[in-house]
Amino acid sequence: MARPFLTVLTAPVPTPARRLYQIARSRVRRFVKPGAPLPTVSKYPGHYALVRSVVEGLRAVGADFNFNPRRLGEVARVVYAPANEALLQAAELKREDRIDYLVAGPVNALFADECDGILLMPEIDRLIVAHEWALEFFSETPALLAKSRPCPCGVDTAWWKPAGRVNSNSAVVYWKSGDEAFCEGVEQVVRACGLEPRRLRSLHGEHAMFNPADYRQLLDQAAIGVFLSTFETQGLALAEAWSMDVPTIVWDPRGEAMWRGRRFESRSSAPYLTPATGRLWRTLGELEPVLRGALADRSAFRPREWVLANMTDAMCSAALLKIIREGAAAAQTGP
Repeated sequence: MARPFLTVLTAPVPTPARRLYQIARSRVRRFVKPGAPLPTVSKYPGHYALVRSVVEGLRAVGADFNFNPRRLGEVARVVYAPANEALLQAAELKREDRIDYLVAGPVNALFADECDGILLMPEIDRLIVAHEWALEFFSETPALLAKSRPCPCGVDTAWWKPAGRVNSNSAVVYWKSGDEAFCEGVEQVVRACGLEPRRLRSLHGEHAMFNPADYRQLLDQAAIGVFLSTFETQGLALAEAWSMDVPTIVWDPRGEAMWRGRRFESRSSAPYLTPATGRLWRTLGELEPVLRGALADRSAFRPREWVLANMTDAMCSAALLKIIREGAAAAQTGP
């Protein structure tokens, strides 16, 4: 059976010995723990939202690819590995001349020297970043900068879809950055504007602090979202709100931010925000007039319409595939 053009790899391909062990363990488990449920295994190992979007988007556009094959002989000559353990294996496969072209990003690491400098491996041919502004993280590593191309992650618009809100008087306050006193000050402004704040706590680098279904329910009951984050390389939670047809009022301080103990200057807290999806504010004093203006002119926003035209799984995966195809073709022809 011919191998596909592309393999999306987010879990290392098991060795033959590892596969035999897993089979034997599964069979023994039936006798040792009869009736016990199997451990939960993610359908999309790695960064769930990104991997789900890439895989489902590639399927939607009919791409020639496979996902996390179980045998090395099924791995394509072109590999996209947005998970570090899989990326390390793919780099080894390239050193062994078993693959030709290797793509990473955007969730392997934020800085060039993060995660033991995994992004600096010479085997990586192309690096995906979530938005052009994230290229600034590689300003001191020109070789990595030259390999990098921006491409956003898509949204499951069939799941992030409004059920039909009626006269909503609540606002989601998505609290990712800033201290609690700041968040409480934001909530006071929200109440002054006639809305009831519904707080959702998040943190940079944390993906399991709340259930996505709970977030979706809050959005489906909200007139607007107020987002507090010092930086975003894409802002996927924003895109999910837009897909729910909820415009967002985003704190965009463009100042000092922190990622895993490292300080840097942020360029954006909402890199893909447009007039159709929301508004920005920088200080607490600016929030009330911005929020009142947005509520007074709600018809000016078309957030779901914008997502359907720009950020579906299929659109973003098609753009990713184009970047990969063009890069692989150029690598074959040489300079």
